[in-house]
Amino acid sequence: MAERFSVDIAAYYNSQGDQETVEPGSPFFESTPGPPHLVLPLINANLSFGESHGVEVAANWKVTNRWTLSPGYAFEEIHMHLKPTSHDADSVSEAEGSSPTNMAQLRSHLSLGQGLSWDASAYFTGRLTDPVIPSYTRVDTGLTWQWNEKGSITFVGQNLVSDRHSEFVDSIGSAGTTLIKRSAYAKFTWRF
Repeated sequence: MAERFSVDIAAYYNSQGDQETVEPGSPFFESTPGPPHLVLPLINANLSFGESHGVEVAANWKVTNRWTLSPGYAFEEIHMHLKPTSHDADSVSEAEGSSPTNMAQLRSHLSLGQGLSWDASAYFTGRLTDPVIPSYTRVDTGLTWQWNEKGSITFVGQNLVSDRHSEFVDSIGSAGTTLIKRSAYAKFTWRF
Protein backbone atom coordinates (compact mmCIF):
# COMPACT_ATOMS: atom_id res chain seq x y z
CA MET A 1 0.00 0.00 0.00
CA ALA A 2 2.85 2.44 0.80
CA GLU A 3 4.13 2.27 -2.77
CA ARG A 4 0.66 3.19 -4.08
CA PHE A 5 -0.31 5.92 -1.62
CA SER A 6 1.52 8.89 -0.10
CA VAL A 7 0.38 11.90 1.87
CA ASP A 8 2.10 15.16 2.85
CA ILE A 9 0.81 17.32 5.70
CA ALA A 10 2.16 20.76 6.59
CA ALA A 11 0.93 23.04 9.35
CA TYR A 12 2.15 26.56 10.01
CA TYR A 13 1.80 29.54 12.29
CA ASN A 14 3.12 33.02 11.40
CA SER A 15 3.29 36.07 13.64
CA GLN A 16 3.61 39.45 11.94
CA GLY A 17 4.43 42.71 13.66
CA ASP A 18 4.59 46.29 12.39
CA GLN A 19 2.41 45.69 9.33
CA GLU A 20 1.45 48.53 6.99
CA THR A 21 -1.51 50.77 7.74
CA VAL A 22 -2.80 53.91 6.04
CA GLU A 23 -3.33 56.67 8.60
CA PRO A 24 -5.31 59.86 8.03
CA GLY A 25 -3.26 63.03 8.43
CA SER A 26 -4.46 66.48 9.48
CA PRO A 27 -6.50 68.13 6.71
CA PHE A 28 -5.26 71.45 5.36
CA PHE A 29 -6.37 74.03 2.81
CA GLU A 30 -4.21 74.67 -0.25
CA SER A 31 -4.63 77.40 -2.88
CA THR A 32 -1.97 76.27 -5.37
CA PRO A 33 -2.17 74.64 -7.72
CA GLY A 34 -5.60 76.14 -8.38
CA PRO A 35 -8.40 75.93 -7.81
CA PRO A 36 -8.23 76.23 -4.02
CA HIS A 37 -8.95 72.87 -2.40
CA LEU A 38 -8.92 70.91 0.84
CA VAL A 39 -6.20 68.24 1.13
CA LEU A 40 -6.98 65.09 3.14
CA PRO A 41 -3.56 63.42 3.46
CA LEU A 42 -3.01 59.71 3.98
CA ILE A 43 0.24 58.59 5.62
CA ASN A 44 1.75 55.10 5.46
CA ALA A 45 2.65 53.71 8.88
CA ASN A 46 3.26 50.31 10.48
CA LEU A 47 0.59 50.20 13.15
CA SER A 48 -0.95 46.73 12.77
CA PHE A 49 0.06 43.24 13.83
CA GLY A 50 -1.39 39.78 13.60
CA GLU A 51 -1.03 36.13 12.99
CA SER A 52 -1.94 33.54 10.39
CA HIS A 53 -2.19 29.81 10.70
CA GLY A 54 -3.18 26.94 8.51
CA VAL A 55 -2.74 23.40 7.31
CA GLU A 56 -2.13 21.91 3.87
CA VAL A 57 -2.69 18.26 2.92
CA ALA A 58 -1.67 16.69 -0.41
CA ALA A 59 -1.89 13.03 -1.40
CA ASN A 60 -1.04 10.79 -4.34
CA TRP A 61 -2.93 7.56 -4.86
CA LYS A 62 -1.96 5.19 -7.66
CA VAL A 63 -5.39 3.56 -8.06
CA THR A 64 -4.13 1.27 -10.82
CA ASN A 65 -0.94 1.07 -12.86
CA ARG A 66 -2.52 3.52 -15.33
CA TRP A 67 -4.58 5.83 -13.11
CA THR A 68 -3.36 8.26 -10.43
CA LEU A 69 -5.50 10.54 -8.26
CA SER A 70 -3.98 13.51 -6.40
CA PRO A 71 -6.33 15.27 -3.93
CA GLY A 72 -5.32 18.30 -1.88
CA TYR A 73 -6.78 20.69 0.67
CA ALA A 74 -5.59 23.95 2.26
CA PHE A 75 -7.05 25.86 5.20
CA GLU A 76 -5.84 29.30 6.32
CA GLU A 77 -7.03 31.94 8.77
CA ILE A 78 -5.57 35.44 9.13
CA HIS A 79 -6.20 37.57 12.23
CA MET A 80 -4.97 41.17 12.21
CA HIS A 81 -5.20 43.86 14.90
CA LEU A 82 -4.55 47.60 15.05
CA LYS A 83 -2.30 49.25 17.60
CA PRO A 84 -4.21 51.73 19.83
CA THR A 85 -2.70 54.75 18.03
CA SER A 86 -3.95 53.65 14.59
CA HIS A 87 -6.94 55.28 12.87
CA ASP A 88 -6.79 53.04 9.78
CA ALA A 89 -10.26 51.93 8.70
CA ASP A 90 -9.44 49.36 6.00
CA SER A 91 -6.13 47.51 6.47
CA VAL A 92 -7.40 44.84 8.89
CA SER A 93 -10.38 43.80 6.74
CA GLU A 94 -8.24 43.90 3.58
CA ALA A 95 -5.56 41.65 5.10
CA GLU A 96 -8.06 39.19 6.61
CA GLY A 97 -10.32 39.10 3.55
CA SER A 98 -7.72 38.86 0.80
CA SER A 99 -7.07 35.12 1.13
CA PRO A 100 -9.64 32.31 0.93
CA THR A 101 -10.08 30.21 4.07
CA ASN A 102 -10.61 26.98 2.12
CA MET A 103 -9.13 25.65 -1.12
CA ALA A 104 -9.33 22.11 -2.48
CA GLN A 105 -8.27 20.28 -5.59
CA LEU A 106 -8.53 16.86 -7.20
CA ARG A 107 -6.25 15.96 -10.11
CA SER A 108 -6.52 12.78 -12.17
CA HIS A 109 -4.04 11.31 -14.66
CA LEU A 110 -5.07 8.31 -16.78
CA SER A 111 -2.75 6.56 -19.24
CA LEU A 112 -4.94 5.21 -22.03
CA GLY A 113 -2.19 3.35 -23.94
CA GLN A 114 -0.82 3.90 -27.44
CA GLY A 115 0.79 7.15 -26.24
CA LEU A 116 -2.56 8.66 -25.16
CA SER A 117 -3.16 10.16 -21.70
CA TRP A 118 -6.02 12.10 -20.18
CA ASP A 119 -5.61 14.65 -17.38
CA ALA A 120 -8.50 16.25 -15.51
CA SER A 121 -8.43 18.67 -12.57
CA ALA A 122 -11.12 20.20 -10.37
CA TYR A 123 -10.30 23.16 -8.12
CA PHE A 124 -12.44 24.84 -5.45
CA THR A 125 -11.51 28.24 -4.08
CA GLY A 126 -13.45 29.73 -1.17
CA ARG A 127 -14.83 33.25 -1.24
CA LEU A 128 -12.90 36.41 -0.49
CA THR A 129 -14.47 39.03 1.74
CA ASP A 130 -12.30 42.09 0.92
CA PRO A 131 -12.51 42.60 -1.98
CA VAL A 132 -15.70 40.56 -2.29
CA ILE A 133 -15.24 37.67 -4.72
CA PRO A 134 -17.60 34.68 -4.58
CA SER A 135 -16.25 31.15 -4.25
CA TYR A 136 -15.79 29.29 -7.50
CA THR A 137 -15.07 25.84 -8.88
CA ARG A 138 -12.86 25.39 -11.93
CA VAL A 139 -12.52 22.24 -14.03
CA ASP A 140 -9.72 21.77 -16.57
CA THR A 141 -9.05 18.77 -18.81
CA GLY A 142 -6.55 17.77 -21.44
CA LEU A 143 -5.91 14.89 -23.84
CA THR A 144 -2.30 14.25 -24.90
CA TRP A 145 -0.96 12.04 -27.66
CA GLN A 146 2.78 11.43 -27.45
CA TRP A 147 3.58 9.64 -30.71
CA ASN A 148 7.31 9.24 -29.95
CA GLU A 149 9.96 10.39 -27.46
CA LYS A 150 10.29 13.78 -29.15
CA GLY A 151 6.81 14.80 -30.22
CA SER A 152 3.40 15.26 -28.64
CA ILE A 153 0.20 17.22 -29.12
CA THR A 154 -2.20 18.22 -26.34
CA PHE A 155 -5.77 19.52 -26.53
CA VAL A 156 -6.82 21.45 -23.40
CA GLY A 157 -10.08 22.89 -22.09
CA GLN A 158 -9.94 25.25 -19.10
CA ASN A 159 -12.57 26.71 -16.75
CA LEU A 160 -15.24 24.37 -18.12
CA VAL A 161 -17.77 24.82 -15.27
CA SER A 162 -18.67 28.45 -16.02
CA ASP A 163 -18.00 30.85 -18.86
CA ARG A 164 -16.03 33.18 -16.52
CA HIS A 165 -15.15 33.89 -12.90
CA SER A 166 -13.30 36.61 -11.01
CA GLU A 167 -10.12 35.79 -9.10
CA PHE A 168 -8.97 39.29 -8.12
CA VAL A 169 -10.60 42.72 -7.95
CA ASP A 170 -8.31 45.75 -8.02
CA SER A 171 -9.97 48.25 -5.71
CA ILE A 172 -7.31 50.99 -6.04
CA GLY A 173 -6.47 50.86 -9.75
CA SER A 174 -2.82 49.81 -9.43
CA ALA A 175 -3.24 46.48 -11.26
CA GLY A 176 -5.81 44.93 -13.52
CA THR A 177 -8.84 43.05 -12.22
CA THR A 178 -8.67 39.42 -13.36
CA LEU A 179 -11.63 37.76 -15.01
CA ILE A 180 -10.85 34.18 -16.07
CA LYS A 181 -12.81 33.06 -19.13
CA ARG A 182 -13.51 29.57 -20.45
CA SER A 183 -10.85 28.67 -22.98
CA ALA A 184 -9.46 25.91 -25.17
CA TYR A 185 -6.13 25.49 -26.92
CA ALA A 186 -3.85 22.98 -28.60
CA LYS A 187 -0.16 22.62 -27.75
CA PHE A 188 2.40 20.99 -30.02
CA THR A 189 5.71 19.93 -28.41
CA TRP A 190 8.88 18.78 -30.17
CA ARG A 191 12.00 17.99 -28.15
CA PHE A 192 15.42 18.06 -29.80
